[in-house]
Amino acid sequence: MEIIPVLHNVMSAQKVLESAKLVYGLGYRSFIVSKASGSAAQSGVPDAQKLAIKHNRVFLFLYDIDDVLEILKPDEVLTVTSGKYGGTPLSQIINRLKGRVVIIFGGLEPGLSSRELEKGVHIYPDRVMEDIGSIGLLAITLYKLREIT
Repeated sequence: MEIIPVLHNVMSAQKVLESAKLVYGLGYRSFIVSKASGSAAQSGVPDAQKLAIKHNRVFLFLYDIDDVLEILKPDEVLTVTSGKYGGTPLSQIINRLKGRVVIIFGGLEPGLSSRELEKGVHIYPDRVMEDIGSIGLLAITLYKLREIT
């Protein structure tokens, strides 16, 4: 199974770089940022690209979620929020994941819009019911997924 994290709709350069460090530090090979604007696009994306090159990893910057799905053609798409926004606990779907899995996190608070959530299976990390921010969601979810890959 190949898991590809996506950070979507982000404005903070620091959030892009911290996310890239987290993704690569947990051993994931690829990381995608879509719909970056402001300092995220101006300095966060180039810094994340530089980090990817240094660690022999893959980094892509794409316009929107639809571009990610069109280019990668994933077998599974997961969209992540905290449990207070609904969805299925990660533990209930984790064992059925296979192939190429794109997992999308929102870069702005409170996260992904309802339209964006509909692009995949809406999940939340078990026992994470309140907003903990995108970096927290990214860390917990990717760590749990790392346990099965």
